[in-house]
Amino acid sequence: MEPHPPHLIDFRLLLAVGLVLGGQLLAAERELRLDLGADAGLDLVLVHGGAFTQGSPAEEVGRGTDEDQRQVRISADYYVSRSAVTRGQWERFVSETGYRSEAESGTSGGFGWDGTGLSQDPRFNWRNPGFPQTPEHPVCLVTFPDAQAFCSWLTRKSRRTCTLPTEAQWEYACRAGTTTPWHAGATPDDCDRIIWHQGNSGNTTHPVDSKPSNGWGLVIGGNVSEWCLDWYAPYPAGEAVDPRQDNPNLSDKPRRVLRGGSWLRAAKHSRSAVRYRADPRSRNADIGFRIVCALETTAPPAPPVRAGVPNPAPKVEAVPGDRPQRGVPTPAHRPNPVRQRPGILVRDFGVSGLLGGLVCLVVPLGVVFLLVRLISKHGRRDSGNAFLTRPKPRVPRPLIRKCGDGFWIDGDWPAGSVLRLHYVAAGIPVDTELVYRPGPGGQFVYTGTEPETVSVVPEGTAPPPVPVSEPVPLDPPAMPEPREVRPAVSPRPPVFPSAY
Repeated sequence: MEPHPPHLIDFRLLLAVGLVLGGQLLAAERELRLDLGADAGLDLVLVHGGAFTQGSPAEEVGRGTDEDQRQVRISADYYVSRSAVTRGQWERFVSETGYRSEAESGTSGGFGWDGTGLSQDPRFNWRNPGFPQTPEHPVCLVTFPDAQAFCSWLTRKSRRTCTLPTEAQWEYACRAGTTTPWHAGATPDDCDRIIWHQGNSGNTTHPVDSKPSNGWGLVIGGNVSEWCLDWYAPYPAGEAVDPRQDNPNLSDKPRRVLRGGSWLRAAKHSRSAVRYRADPRSRNADIGFRIVCALETTAPPAPPVRAGVPNPAPKVEAVPGDRPQRGVPTPAHRPNPVRQRPGILVRDFGVSGLLGGLVCLVVPLGVVFLLVRLISKHGRRDSGNAFLTRPKPRVPRPLIRKCGDGFWIDGDWPAGSVLRLHYVAAGIPVDTELVYRPGPGGQFVYTGTEPETVSVVPEGTAPPPVPVSEPVPLDPPAMPEPREVRPAVSPRPPVFPSAY
């Protein structure tokens, strides 16, 4: 048998190497890591679009009445975080922005574990949920606006659109192609193997990687319930493509969707189809979140334009030997030739340009001269005018720029100053504090929608009379409406304070 020609052997070798490298590239696209700074990161897994049956069949044990099945198609691929956002990742966000969660900035605190159940106390927030945590535990005691603020920060930092998942995206990713009650099976033993729930958690959260992942590489379900973008409402009948419920008025009161069950809930409440609902500003020790992320990066944001600061002029490149010769017309595409000297950029204007420059110089000088004479005359007639004789002290005035999901503040306060913010967004008045850590364009405050009014004053200044109602989690539907919790009163709430 004759040996293969050398060129044929080389071609086959290159083909084999190409297939190996191509497989490695595809594997790399399967996962994404967002850099959070300070050697911290957030891992995401690629989920391909597809169709699935949302909800549960009528015979599923523990099924709720709001789990009617429907066919849903997810039309596009997306990245979803491999686990719930951890306490360590949240600490990076807080360290970089100075953000204070609603449980910290309010007067009543959050609902933490007191040894027998969840109770509200000013000492409870994400830093102290009532049980010890490490950076690998899921962050908890965060409200829906808190989670949205994290997403907004991560969007700016990664230049990828990061949001909470829709309810359909969450269930599709959780099921990972399965139709059983849990993504690992249908028995209680299957649930215990993959879920931290009331029966096996020991009344605390656990590291996010302490249970096995589902078929798509996601650690999902149990540990903490996770916020979704949707407002709670019954599923509409019929098939749906990329559904998202944006109407808050289709339930008894506006509530956001939570998914996954938690360390505080029974095992049946951690099924893939289970739906929870809670006031967006509920802050409980069993509530956290995860994110979804766009495939493409976006262009870096344009630098903000400050009032009174002109945009930099475009740079003019000098062309060596570009000085026009006498009698030779200048090309039309270069009407003002530029000649380069060491360290100096000189433009040849000609005689007409020189005269025009002198006129432009003389006219402003004349105007300035006239203004000085007028001011001096006025000062002699009214020497007691405080405006002319004693300059007013300069008071820092913030520049406030409102946008579609919040506002920017830019003032003369030193970095680290504590500011009091008063704004009304979506009809809800908010009174909170902020540690001022300005960037190139000031500091951004996320509100979820464009605020109607905004005021900013330094700490110690009396705030304007803005009525603020401290939001508290909602009771189960069968329970009477809770009264507002005031700092001077510490009634013990029911074991399940949220509307689960």
